[in-house]
Amino acid sequence: MPQASDIPLEVVITPRFEVFYALHALTTDAATPLQSWRDKAVRRVPRDFTRFATRVAPVPIFWPLLADALQDAPGALSFGDMLSTLTSMPVDRLAANVLAGIFHDRATVEALVTRKRTLRNVLTDDRSPGELLSHFGLLPYTPRSPAAVAIDTLLSDPESYRDALIVALRKFWESAYSTDWSALEPALRRDAGKLNARCDRESLARVAEDLRLPVTFDENAGVMRTKSGTSIELDRIERCYLMPSAFNTRRWWAKYESKDERITLYFPVWNGMESANALAGDEVVREVTRRPASRASVASVDAEAVFRALGDTTRYAIASILARNPTSSADLSRSLRVSKPTITHHVHALRSAGLITEQVEGGSSRLSLNRETLAALSAAAERDLFSSTGDLQLLTTRKRRR
Repeated sequence: MPQASDIPLEVVITPRFEVFYALHALTTDAATPLQSWRDKAVRRVPRDFTRFATRVAPVPIFWPLLADALQDAPGALSFGDMLSTLTSMPVDRLAANVLAGIFHDRATVEALVTRKRTLRNVLTDDRSPGELLSHFGLLPYTPRSPAAVAIDTLLSDPESYRDALIVALRKFWESAYSTDWSALEPALRRDAGKLNARCDRESLARVAEDLRLPVTFDENAGVMRTKSGTSIELDRIERCYLMPSAFNTRRWWAKYESKDERITLYFPVWNGMESANALAGDEVVREVTRRPASRASVASVDAEAVFRALGDTTRYAIASILARNPTSSADLSRSLRVSKPTITHHVHALRSAGLITEQVEGGSSRLSLNRETLAALSAAAERDLFSSTGDLQLLTTRKRRR
């Protein structure tokens, strides 16, 4: 019988969901625990932001749905990775990824994307899930409603829709969220260290229960159960990602199925309202804007994570290249003669340890080694190894793998 402990588990730091959850908090009219953050963020985005945003997300609930557009790219993505993925993605695939989160039926999505059925046909079909579609503003069906117009654009002119999505994401990132993410990342990395330690000590089933994840792992039955009652066999789950989150107040999660029916799970774990709301102060934004993006303090460096990341020969080779010359992931793949997915995996590990900085240029990004993290590593290791307080975690490689 498969066990939850057999599922490959990774704790990662990434904005791939956080950007979309923050956009939902920014645009919703509903009460939110992140009100203090929203009040300040509204004043930071440009005046024309709403015009671009409503073209792709006519109702706020579209934003978490649009995170699914990136489902073909596994693991932790930087903002530059997000833009690169959207730019290079076939537009039919983009449409299918987005529509899958609305209709939850492969046949319906394929019929819409291939234009065998129209949106009107699908929405006026008595078999359509009325409550869910009403949630997205698609029912009752009105051809000129903002939601219907957005989906029609996605189907009839997906290139235009993708361009509008990229513009909206870039405007939000550059005007408001980039500095917020820089301020949040050290705290999220500390949360990730705690999550890693917990996952080393406890089973995934126990961790899911303690974190109040919206699923349960029934190891006796060999299945994962969702709140809606759906069961997924544990041996179908290819990988599970846990991501500390400052914006997932609704406790959303994602389940992506590959062509071979393997499942990848993403659970952004909300760390409470304090971290995001603390960004509301103007002095916080000014301080993050003033300081170099690569600056690292001893307190923010997880020495164990850095040593673990550099302990792999491929990652050490990547770090050696990036220390000498800022490079793209594609160039790393060519230089080391390693597949791009493998490079992506190793870059994620280095980034999670705080060893990589990134500069977005157009739709691509260039990676550099974070010199400040390495400079602070010795003091951070001394702090951890010689500390006389705190819990002592004696984990061997054998225990960690188990």
